[in-house]
Amino acid sequence: MFRSGGMGGWRSPAAGDEKDAAGGAPGQASAVGEAVGSVLSRRGLLRWAGATAVAAPAAGLLAACGGGSSSSGSRKIRLGYVLPRTGALGAYSAVDTYVVAAMRTILADGVKVGGRTYPVEIFIRDSESDRHGAGIAATDLIFKDKVDIVLVSGTSDTAIPVSDQCEINQVPCISTVAPWQSWWFGRGGNVDMPFHWTYHFYWGMEDVVSTYVSMWRELGITKVGLVYPEDDDGHAFASGDFGIPTISRYGFTLTQVSQSGYQAGTDVFDQYVARFREAGVQAVVGVSQAADFAALQRRIHAANYLPKALTMSKALDFKEDVRALGSNGDMMTTEVGWSPSHPYRSSLTGKTSRDLANDFETTKGLGWSPTLGFVYALFEVAVKALGGATSLDREAIAAAIKQVDAQTIVGPVAFGSQPNVPKNVARVAVVGGQWTKVGNDFELKIVNNSGNSKVPTDDQLKVVPEQV
Repeated sequence: MFRSGGMGGWRSPAAGDEKDAAGGAPGQASAVGEAVGSVLSRRGLLRWAGATAVAAPAAGLLAACGGGSSSSGSRKIRLGYVLPRTGALGAYSAVDTYVVAAMRTILADGVKVGGRTYPVEIFIRDSESDRHGAGIAATDLIFKDKVDIVLVSGTSDTAIPVSDQCEINQVPCISTVAPWQSWWFGRGGNVDMPFHWTYHFYWGMEDVVSTYVSMWRELGITKVGLVYPEDDDGHAFASGDFGIPTISRYGFTLTQVSQSGYQAGTDVFDQYVARFREAGVQAVVGVSQAADFAALQRRIHAANYLPKALTMSKALDFKEDVRALGSNGDMMTTEVGWSPSHPYRSSLTGKTSRDLANDFETTKGLGWSPTLGFVYALFEVAVKALGGATSLDREAIAAAIKQVDAQTIVGPVAFGSQPNVPKNVARVAVVGGQWTKVGNDFELKIVNNSGNSKVPTDDQLKVVPEQV
């Protein structure tokens, strides 16, 4: 059951805390856990964020794209989008730029709002893979580009500061590609005082835990080691209320190395490997950037330590990052929120998930990513909201977002319609995926559909091969 309060989920277990509790079905876990306490006032956070960015809007960031200012004679719908185009999270930009280009074509005839059809402009701003940069990008969209809605994706480090800016400046915002607990608790969310302007759809940690547990049980794994960075995504994974430590409820033993996460970009993984090996850890799990995961893998293999599974979120989103691992990319496991196998269609064109994946690969020459479906769905949800708004007044748009019930390429999205989630959140199910070497390349196969039986599996789950 959801409790009001702040970010009790950010409490990490004590260093070296190892638990072994009686098991139960993964689905019995509360979606929110028992998040209690408050480490940060939501209003205080938003006040700080608004003051720092609004006081001095940046002038030197990426210029707005999509046609510049509206002509004085005609009102246009102005969609703003913040993405990590450059920096450590730059891999997301290939997906984002493809979707933006596609939407400019799909929405070329305009969108109907309150009985009138308006042309659409899309403005994009670069977060530079930096939290402060993301906040400034949002501020520029609000005050320079004067957008009607802000859209954002690309991990919690992008979604949270952008959402904060929109909340304090009273601009409708829709976000995705961040665990919903990270987005909610990381912003000091309070169910007794829900956000008014900002809405989020994505999977939750309860979905990830359930899917991981199901896969590990299939491989006979009982001992798991957790590694995570010191950031919002890492805090969600390390939460004792709803994150990976909750696997102790299902009969697993969890090993952690410290009370806090590692600093991204620093190779400190020898201590993790030594501790995991000593504890007999059979599966290493976590969330990290691709470069950090590659460094962890090098340490694992240098120590001749071979867990049955390496299960990693975020680092395995893109085929290009898996290719960079060479043979070590084989049999890596992760969650999958969207794939070409998902039985959903675009609400804008009627095309299937496989159509979208194929067109992306043909257009960009890159492998599809689960992120592709969610970024595409971000615009679907925005169009659905606009279609339900009585006018382009911001209050009218925010009210319409709240009522969204959309069938999208990633499945149904309806804010506040599911039990144990805030009114500002729509949960999307996940399935289990495994990267498999096929010839000289890799393919992400669906190997576990316990989280969404509508998605067919296309391979059997396997242990990590011994050869490296």
